[in-house]
Amino acid sequence: MGRPEHDGIDPQVRIFERAHFYQPPRVKGNGPIVFAHPRASRALFLFALVACATSLSIGPAKAEPAPLASALPEIGRVVTSDRRSAPIGDSSRPTFVVDRSQIDAYGARTVAEALVGVPGVQLFAYGPFGALTNYGIRGAGSESTLVLVDGIAVTDPTTGTVQLGQLSTVGVDRIEIVESGSSTLYGTSAVGGVINVVTLVPRGAYLAASAGSFADRDLRASVGTGRVGLAYERHVATNAYAYPALTYSQSPCSSYATGPCAFPAGVRSNSNGDETTVRLNADVPLASNLRVRARIDDAVTQSGFPGGLDFLSTTATGSYATKSALVDLERTSARDTLTVSLGGSQTRSAYVDLPTNYGESDVYSGRTQLSIRDAFSSARTDAVIGVDLARESGSFSFPTSPDFVSTSPTAPPIPAFGIGATRSLSAAYVQLGATLRPGTHITAGLRAENDAPFGAVLAPSFGGVIRTGKVRIAGDIGESFRVPTLQDLYYPGGSNPNLRPEKSSNADATVAFDTPTASYSVGYFGRSGSNFIVYDSVAHMPVNARRAQTAGLVFTATSRALAGVIVEANYTDLYRALDLTSGARLPRNPVGQASISLRHPLAARDRVGFDLRYGIVGSGGDDAANRTGPASGTFDAYDSLDANLHVRVARDAVLTLRGANLGNTHAAPIFGYPLPGRRFAVELSTR
Repeated sequence: MGRPEHDGIDPQVRIFERAHFYQPPRVKGNGPIVFAHPRASRALFLFALVACATSLSIGPAKAEPAPLASALPEIGRVVTSDRRSAPIGDSSRPTFVVDRSQIDAYGARTVAEALVGVPGVQLFAYGPFGALTNYGIRGAGSESTLVLVDGIAVTDPTTGTVQLGQLSTVGVDRIEIVESGSSTLYGTSAVGGVINVVTLVPRGAYLAASAGSFADRDLRASVGTGRVGLAYERHVATNAYAYPALTYSQSPCSSYATGPCAFPAGVRSNSNGDETTVRLNADVPLASNLRVRARIDDAVTQSGFPGGLDFLSTTATGSYATKSALVDLERTSARDTLTVSLGGSQTRSAYVDLPTNYGESDVYSGRTQLSIRDAFSSARTDAVIGVDLARESGSFSFPTSPDFVSTSPTAPPIPAFGIGATRSLSAAYVQLGATLRPGTHITAGLRAENDAPFGAVLAPSFGGVIRTGKVRIAGDIGESFRVPTLQDLYYPGGSNPNLRPEKSSNADATVAFDTPTASYSVGYFGRSGSNFIVYDSVAHMPVNARRAQTAGLVFTATSRALAGVIVEANYTDLYRALDLTSGARLPRNPVGQASISLRHPLAARDRVGFDLRYGIVGSGGDDAANRTGPASGTFDAYDSLDANLHVRVARDAVLTLRGANLGNTHAAPIFGYPLPGRRFAVELSTR
């Protein structure tokens, strides 16, 4: 369930606001006032039924079918679900995969863009490319969804989040999404699930260049031998786009505004994005049963920080510089695989607003992790056992600023200052599996983790898969947890060193019907927990003050259709996302989400391919159903129609025409942050 913020503001945005004001702004109520999109709300459930019916009604193709086990293409084996290589259909935890072909087909430049349309994944962007993005899985928020790159956590220890809207997909092979509490295998923050970005070593040469609306330009290149390779991306965009007038029913609409909650139409400024990423990969065999894998990343992102329409920030900018490295040493034998992984990352984020004399506020963070894992299997049993050791550090520095004053209005400004903190993690885990009979597999696991200074936490889990004919039944129950971030504990003037870890109990079950040409499933998920960390706007600090509960259903359907066109549809019904303390719905949890797509992948023998995707995101919980007063505007739920046409103009040249939000839907799913409307792009690539 994620951290139920009082206003749902992204933790990174919270850092910038605190840097700007020192004492965080007071916000009345439980969240921003936004209202449901009537057309999207009425159509949501009907849309999902029609989508699934459409998929069911199309007959199988004569062409050779692709293996299917979820609403997204199966790659055969995954490494994230059980922290070892295993068939995707054998995991008791719901797992989806976005592969390289889908990333290329939809032109997903960031991990956030690549996750659009994945069942159960929630995405709320503060703007176009370069902007911060809230994310979550099945009711869990950003701080309760663990993000990995090649199996190693990349979460910023100061905020507990990752900038998915700035994390490049260059050099990425696939993204595996596990939608279930996974603290047994991964520890803190894996409350809602895990997003694992799996990179690859390039083979051959690749080049792609594109240009589009709002001066969006992108250049990608990679070269490699399959053992050593380099990938590079340069992406820039001005993002100066028009937005319509926005009107909400609350007055005043925020702590910043004093008048009616209405904003005139305008053009978004100071919303530019600028990103450069270099990724070096190696995968070298040292012996017949020993190999070493290594990766070095260097990424720099700079973007405007325009603020909400109620508090425009026309000169502020945010920048992120991240360096990371990973070395895996893997030894294999007939029955087991022993892996030793050493990884580390360092990030500097800076908020700068020099023209208005706010100066620069910096946040430095670093993380080092050593993991030792042994996965073994026999004809009837399997197990994964391992140890994780990590150390995290963070520091906050602030300039002299007229906002940083003492209690006396006549006192001089507080001088520049900073604060630093560290913490460590040590954990041991085991998950045992047994095949009771062909098609029936059960697992039981336990993790013991010590997070200084909180002490030990235990996280057990139990799961199983039963196959009978074409029917597959899978389920998992367990406990998960999240420890407070360094920001929660040590941020000057807005922290609480007495916080306790959040704890949750989770359960999910899926029934799937698999055939050689199609897959259909229905799943249930539920989660309840206590000690959730929320920000107290009166005391100006985070507190353990909330109990929360989520529950929902997920429907998926995938079919290989006529002429090689793949039809995919899914619908997520988050019918319960409740703050048990206040009785209100948790913000940033859409009541319903649905997506349908028609894909004709561009195979080597094809001249033309296409992708068509239509999606609806329902109310985020801060709508009329949870607020009093009439609504004079609807800026929460929204829909989007995206299309891509791929034409092979030469053996190694593909021309792609892209259109996003072709219906020109204007929405501000996050209060005061309007999204761009219709946009186009042209791309030329070698694949």
